[in-house]
Amino acid sequence: MRIHGGCDCNNIKIFWYISGQTLVPRACQCEYCSSRSAAYVSRPDTGFEATIHSSESHRPIQHGSNSAIFHECSTCEQVVFVTAEVDGELYGALNANQFNDQSVVTAPVKLNFSSQSGEEKRQRWRQNWCRPVLIKRSLSGRR
Repeated sequence: MRIHGGCDCNNIKIFWYISGQTLVPRACQCEYCSSRSAAYVSRPDTGFEATIHSSESHRPIQHGSNSAIFHECSTCEQVVFVTAEVDGELYGALNANQFNDQSVVTAPVKLNFSSQSGEEKRQRWRQNWCRPVLIKRSLSGRR
């Protein structure tokens, strides 16, 4: 199954290829994710591609432990995906709320990862997040 998505203004687009199964998003309960209604999905041993059309409107955000980078569009104020470098490799998870086809996701499960140490988070990402993640920047700036 090919999943497409992105922010509302199409500055940041995502493409993900996975086998056809229903996805259960994880809704982190930290202040940042809750304020953006973000609910993340990932599957180990699958990669995704993100295209950023305007670097000026791409806003990478770090918060909490500063271990992960949340990729937002500053134009429409939406977080589209999150990445973290672990052992020299880029891992990531996608905000399911930004998928074009919402029929592939169920209601999110609320989880709180705030008490995890940096190493516990990295281990969870190694086990659960997508890899490889490819972030492309559009040369033309067209959307």
